[in-house]
Amino acid sequence: MLAFYQRWGRRLYRLRPVFLLCCVAAVLAFFWLLFAASPTEAQRWQLSCVVVGLSSLLLWLWATVFHQPLPMLHSGAGFTFRLRVKLQYLLRYLLALLISVLLLATLYLGLRVLKGIIAFLFF
Repeated sequence: MLAFYQRWGRRLYRLRPVFLLCCVAAVLAFFWLLFAASPTEAQRWQLSCVVVGLSSLLLWLWATVFHQPLPMLHSGAGFTFRLRVKLQYLLRYLLALLISVLLLATLYLGLRVLKGIIAFLFF
């Protein structure tokens, strides 16, 4: 699992400014919807802004954290070095699980938004 995250982290690393720009645009759009838009527009598009902002922030986090190579164990390494490397693997694995769960939750919310948009346009 960590190798998968590392491969995609390296591929996504050069897109980090795009992810930050999307996140900032989503936050600005959310605040515009909150304070300046009509109630019907706000109700229709607020969840979309939240989904885009969270997704882009999670992808930025993925690209930032997992682009670095995984630590390697050497055969003659001491106990503290081995323990440190195993703790790093554990923390990265837990972070990968957390990112996976959050991306799945935003995917679910995105599908709900898409369903609402399609229902509004066609029915």
